[in-house]
Amino acid sequence: RLRWSAQPAGKTPDSGMIMASEHTQKLDYMERWFQDGLRALDPPGGFLAIEVDMTHANALRKRMQSTGTHVTYAHVLVLAAATALGENQGLHRLIAGNTRLLPGTVDICLSIASENAVTPVLIVKDAGRKSLKEISEEVQKGVPLARLEEEKRLQGLRKWGWIVPLAFLRRALIRFLLNRLWYRRMVSGTFQVSVVPTVDLFVPFLFNTAAALGGGRIRDRVVAINGQVEIRPIMQLACCFDHK
Repeated sequence: RLRWSAQPAGKTPDSGMIMASEHTQKLDYMERWFQDGLRALDPPGGFLAIEVDMTHANALRKRMQSTGTHVTYAHVLVLAAATALGENQGLHRLIAGNTRLLPGTVDICLSIASENAVTPVLIVKDAGRKSLKEISEEVQKGVPLARLEEEKRLQGLRKWGWIVPLAFLRRALIRFLLNRLWYRRMVSGTFQVSVVPTVDLFVPFLFNTAAALGGGRIRDRVVAINGQVEIRPIMQLACCFDHK
């Protein structure tokens, strides 16, 4: 039987368990900018999900790695998304304010793992005209630089974020920038790809492009192939899109 009584922070009399004291923290200005930036983004219009057999992708990665080229599934998805958009240009568009952009190149915004609410990104410009090897090399070189630039931006927001102290003003400024095509393309490219290899399904509901592709981990699953039961490596993909 448990005995409940008011106790100060520390060990409970019966179990010896350490109880943490409850407290609140104010967000610093960097975190406030992040919060308002996320609130300024429009919610998606919907998403599509599909299971993809990665057998050929695995074989491709092994061939590339045997020649000394490090290839991840994120690199493969960048190339696949860029190829698909290049072949279906009617789906490749971006709207900001009252202007629609039909891009001449597919610029893929690749999310980079981070502990922050908004992850740093690397933009692979004109990805549809690059080989898998070129994409791999560009990402490997660009990730450390992108993390460094992101840290500089965070430090700048911590230092100078107080200049716009009110939340509604921060959101108004961010919405103003989001209504400018040059800004959207500069910070997010024309399509976004995010891979979270620790979960089965990842759905990126907040994004700054017309659509965003989320990929989860690859797991062996039982599937039916031409009437036969087989075990294949399967990845679940989810594509969120903006109805506008």
